[in-house]
Amino acid sequence: FVAIDISDQSRRNVSAYIETLRKTFPSLRVGWEQAEKLHLTLKFLGNVEEDRLRRLKLIVEEISKNSSKFSLRFSKTGVFPSAKNPRVLWIDVFDAEGCLTHLNNLLEVECAKIGFQPEKRRFVPHLTIGRVRKPPEARELAKKHLATAFEPVGFEVSEIVIYESILQPTGSKFQKTASFKLI
Repeated sequence: FVAIDISDQSRRNVSAYIETLRKTFPSLRVGWEQAEKLHLTLKFLGNVEEDRLRRLKLIVEEISKNSSKFSLRFSKTGVFPSAKNPRVLWIDVFDAEGCLTHLNNLLEVECAKIGFQPEKRRFVPHLTIGRVRKPPEARELAKKHLATAFEPVGFEVSEIVIYESILQPTGSKFQKTASFKLI
């Protein structure tokens, strides 16, 4: 997948928030995101063979060379698809300039040219913090999450990263395949 890493300060703030929710709802089955895996997905790719990975790297490098650094801020909390049926808990990304959506659009167009399926859903920039295993049991968690005023934290985006997700018995691990600096 192609992603944006978040700052260390953002990572600490979000991790502390996740820990608060985990302690408040210890019996719920939620796949909480680990601090080192927190990121903003620009484009999910699925399995990628070597030749397409090589071409993907060229695409991301070109997009990076033509894109400026920009700032983002985490602020509000959210749930997909709804508070009554919470499957994903997330934190909103405030992107005043629409830079993430612009990068996503560029990636969608260029990746389609090398055979990647375009995403059918509209791009909604967000930071996933947890995946609920049994949504009907997690309504109170969703209600608490949505009512929480997450302390806003801003950071600068200075690179685009390509990650490989490696499945292990203990869960997935993300390995950086390549990163490209923004101008």
